[in-house]
Amino acid sequence: MKKTLNIILLYSFICLGFSATKISLFNFNDAAFDKADKNASVLSNKISDNFIDLMKHDMTFFDKANFIETKKLNKELIKVRKLLLAQLKKELEASIVDVIPRNKIKKIVNNVAEGNLNELQLESLTDSLIVLVSSSTKTIAKDMLLSNSKNMGKTGEITIADLNSFIENITHKSIWKSTFSSLMTSLRNDFNSDIAVTGRYNIDGNNLKIELYPYNLDDLEMLGVVSSEGTIDNINVIIKDLEFKLLSKLGFLLEDDQKAKLCLYDVDEFSKSDYSLYFSKIFLTEDIKELKYRMQFNDAFNLISEYYKVLAKGLMENKIRYNIKFYGDDSMYNVYSTEAVNDSTFFVNVLNDNWTNKVGVSQNLHSGNMKPDSKVVVEIDYNVVQAIQFDKGAESFMDTVVQISIYSLIVASGFLLAQFL
Repeated sequence: MKKTLNIILLYSFICLGFSATKISLFNFNDAAFDKADKNASVLSNKISDNFIDLMKHDMTFFDKANFIETKKLNKELIKVRKLLLAQLKKELEASIVDVIPRNKIKKIVNNVAEGNLNELQLESLTDSLIVLVSSSTKTIAKDMLLSNSKNMGKTGEITIADLNSFIENITHKSIWKSTFSSLMTSLRNDFNSDIAVTGRYNIDGNNLKIELYPYNLDDLEMLGVVSSEGTIDNINVIIKDLEFKLLSKLGFLLEDDQKAKLCLYDVDEFSKSDYSLYFSKIFLTEDIKELKYRMQFNDAFNLISEYYKVLAKGLMENKIRYNIKFYGDDSMYNVYSTEAVNDSTFFVNVLNDNWTNKVGVSQNLHSGNMKPDSKVVVEIDYNVVQAIQFDKGAESFMDTVVQISIYSLIVASGFLLAQFL
């Protein structure tokens, strides 16, 4: 019955033509990874800072869903957490050896929510906070006993300051990691959200798993778990997978052209500091085929051409160098610049930086101080591209020889056109 009610409520949100469904998609409130692993720590910071914002950015085209800005959510979430922390700390200090009455917990919930809750929401959140307080109290008691055991026979084994410190630390950890504070934030007057979404991630070696938990705020029922898992080299695919699964879980039905927009990457989000896009340095055609299958496109929809057209245009506008790999060839070829883009092919410059200087014959070929640039522009069909890789490493002499030889490959292959400029 509850599931049926949730579906009806979600459908009513979607059908209201005059207003989009307001969604509070929060930054991750929990993360698990090996703290001793430097790479995992760096990646964790990047995910915490940018992952959710990238998802929201990608879904802005979908006007039936209104995702509240992360900065606004974070600002309000900190306020809620501080209010909860102050009031709970006060009650725990006064009642650490006793049970905090339900009416006091209920009052805390109502105060923090600014009286903006219906009775169902108030009772449900009160129950959640009671569980949180009970868990915190048990942890405080356990830590006190462990501390007392370690310091047996020493002067001043447990002081009031120790007790206050236990309460401060445990309560802070509980509130900062809890879904409760996110739900409270979503229901405050500033947002009046329809849906709240919290999440967590786990980095385990080369593997990343992300889980999102959407809640219907009318009755605070969790609508299920949205999850995606893959290698850390393919986080770009995990993001797209989660975007589609989240919208689907919330009851939104997307047409093929909307699914295609969801599969695209905004090259304006390219990170020049670590030379990556959406946390990834390599984009594979096979990943696009996989997304097409997962999102259940019509078989006739040409997603590959649409995908590479937008990607190539972004690379051209942002003047980003990259490597390219073709089907049937194990080499990666350096692209100095993207020159033009159309519906089925794109033009790239594969040789442009006075390469004769690098092969050591420039003095025999040119005279004077000015040496003309060498440029080879080739037209590439999207269907022959297997991968695009971002690599800002310096070119070696052998890289240049490979670049020169690409012209022979292009002419011989038949599917590419080349011209010297």
